[in-house]
Formats: sequence, C-alpha cells, structure tokens
Amino acid sequence: MLSALLALLAALGALLVTGLLIQRAYTDRLLYLIAWSFTQVGLSLALLSMGVGFMAGFNGVLFRVMELGAALIGPVWLALGMVELIARYVQVRFGAWLFAISYTVVAIVILLLDPLKGDLTKSLPKPGDTYDALPLLLIDGAHVVAVLALAACTGVTAWLASKRDQEAAELLIPVALVALAGVLVVSGTRGFLPAPLAVIALGAAAGLVWYGAMRTIPVYDDEDYDDYGDEYRDDYADEAATGYEEQGYPQGRESVPAPSPPGDSRRGELRFPDPAPAEELRFPEGPAGPTAVDGVGAALGGAPASDRAGANGLAGACGQITVYTLLEGREDAFDRLAADLVKAARAVEPDTVIFACHEVVGGPTQRIFYQLFRDEAAFAAHRKQPHLQRFLSESRTHVLATNVIELRLGAAKVPAPAPEFPGR
Repeated sequence: MLSALLALLAALGALLVTGLLIQRAYTDRLLYLIAWSFTQVGLSLALLSMGVGFMAGFNGVLFRVMELGAALIGPVWLALGMVELIARYVQVRFGAWLFAISYTVVAIVILLLDPLKGDLTKSLPKPGDTYDALPLLLIDGAHVVAVLALAACTGVTAWLASKRDQEAAELLIPVALVALAGVLVVSGTRGFLPAPLAVIALGAAAGLVWYGAMRTIPVYDDEDYDDYGDEYRDDYADEAATGYEEQGYPQGRESVPAPSPPGDSRRGELRFPDPAPAEELRFPEGPAGPTAVDGVGAALGGAPASDRAGANGLAGACGQITVYTLLEGREDAFDRLAADLVKAARAVEPDTVIFACHEVVGGPTQRIFYQLFRDEAAFAAHRKQPHLQRFLSESRTHVLATNVIELRLGAAKVPAPAPEFPGR
C-alpha cells in the first residue's frame, strides 16, 4: 500500500511538472525542451502505471507502459535533449536526433510485440524475469547510450567552464542536475531497487529534469520591451538599493534610458550612459591628431586618453568581444535575437557603457559583439540578466562556433559625459 501511495503522489507531481515543461517548450520552441518533454511524459505514465499496478495488480499493458515510458523513452530522450543543449555543431545534434528517433521506433515495436513470460502480481515486475533477451538488450543499450551521453555532456560542460567559457559556466548546474536525473531513471528501472525506492527515484528524476530545464531559460514570457522597461522600474522602485544598484543608478532609477521603439532593429547600435540628443552634442575644439593612445596624441581637446577614462568613471572598465560564426541561412534569425538583446540592455543595464553587434564586411556568417562595462560588478550583473540567458538559449541553434575574448580597458577614447547647456 505504501508503494501505491508513493507512486500515485509521484505521478501527480510528475504530471504537474510535465505540464509546466510542455507549456514552456510550446512557448519557446526549443528542441531540447521538446525532447525533455517526451522524457517527462514517459516518466509520468510509468509512475501512473506503477500506482495502478501496486493497487490492482500488474498486467501486460501496465508493465509495457512502465518499461516504454521509464526504461526506454525516459533515458534516451533525456540524453537527446542534453546533446541538443550542449553540442555546438549541427552535425552532432542532427546525428543525435536521427539515432534517438530510429532507436525509439524500433525498440517500441519490439517491446510492444515481444511476448512476456512469468506471472505478474502486485509486486514490481523485474524486466529480467518478464522480458526475453532481445527487449532486454534494447533496454540495456538505451541505458548505456544515455549514461555515456549524459556523462560526456557534463564533462564537456565542466571542461569548458574551467576554460572561462561563460555560457558553459551558466549551464553547468542545470546540466549536472539533469545528468543526475538520468542516473536515477536508469537506477529505478533496472529492477535492482525495492519498489518504494524505485518510485522515489523516478519521481525525483522528473523533478530534477523540470528544475534543470527551468534553470536554462528565463522565467518571463515574451513582451514588448517598452512594457518590460516600465515593469522593471515599477517592480523595483520601492526597494532599497543594494551596493551594486547605488553604483549602477547614480542619478536614480528614473534615469534608466527608454528602450528603442518596437521594430527598431538597427545593427551596430551603441549605448552610452545618459546621452544628450545627437543634434545638441558639442565637443571642445582641440588640435587635430591621433586620439586613441597615450603618448601618441591627445583625446578630445588634448586630454590624455587614460585621463578621459578616469574622468568618466571608467578607470575600472572591462569588456568582452564575442565572435559568432553562424550557420548559413540563420543570419536573419540571429540578428533578430541580437536586436532584442540590445533593446533589453538599453532598458535595464545603465552600467553597460557600450553594447554593439557588428556585421563583418565580406563575412556574411560572422557577427561580433563588443561590450564595455563600467566595472566588474556591472559585468557580473550583466551575466545574470534574464534577457542574456534567453539570448544564449535561443541563439544556440543558429551558431556554429563561438569565440570569447575578455578585455580590460586601457588607453582609449571613451564616450564623453553629456555637456551642460543653458536652460537645463
């Protein structure tokens, strides 16, 4: 009776998180979420079959549903989603989908048609006592492939994170949680665990898959960025400022610049803190000459470049250059995501001094992001922004390779503060 109660409770929880994950997969249309939704459906059906079997007794239908959902579809599609999330080469992802679909179809047919042996009771059936050699071989193959794929993806993510790959570092915890879920699925379907522990393992696996999936994407839905900027200011207007917020909003939250109008997708757009209107900008007259490097020329009327940086509060500025190599035919889709990312940065990141996405002349599949942040705190805050996480998740299917170069501002000509004008 205890096993039946645990199975029903676990099935209800699994159905709940399955619905949430399917809703997210439908909204974001990300392939790895779709694959993990299949895993969740399989685990939910398996737990439901176990609950009914513990109460009324197992039969051929309940046993086959349990094996198909948890022992076959669960681990195979969990590993497929992991490869889709982690792999940066389209050939690897395509091969994973081809293998998973073909293996699943063949195995389903065999597991449904192969005759069962032995008597089924209210006790949890063991696959080795119920299936013949061929179905057991297919299940064992699914488990081996899944464990190897999950372990490889986790190892690659950890290695990339150790090389200061920011995207890999952000994904490391979700990947580890999903890999742990895979281990629990395999453990709970091998027939080695007592019935209550097998139920707990499958229920915990469903929860870990859902939680790991939610950690890879933001928790807000698509909205117009004008509304997003207003909501951001309204939500946080009454909260006490933290140390970072006091640095990031030196003139108060009302000074957060408004986002671009909807539909504005200009590329190479620069974002400067609190700029004056373009037609009003005036710069002091100074001698002509180089302006980029100290000791070679003067910047903006003769002031050394490093002095200009210090005057603007950018002495501790740091930045990043990210070079994206896109898949052919994905340029427009990537550019739309980049334009949305720039709009969001303009709306809610006042300490992002420059945020620009450049096309490369003569390289249609190349994009270069240049970002300059006021200090390390601003850079760290940028990494945690939900719009950045969304961009990283959604742009993955358009990117063939990525190269990241982290920078620290040296001698430079930097944006001047807005000049004062009469009447202000």
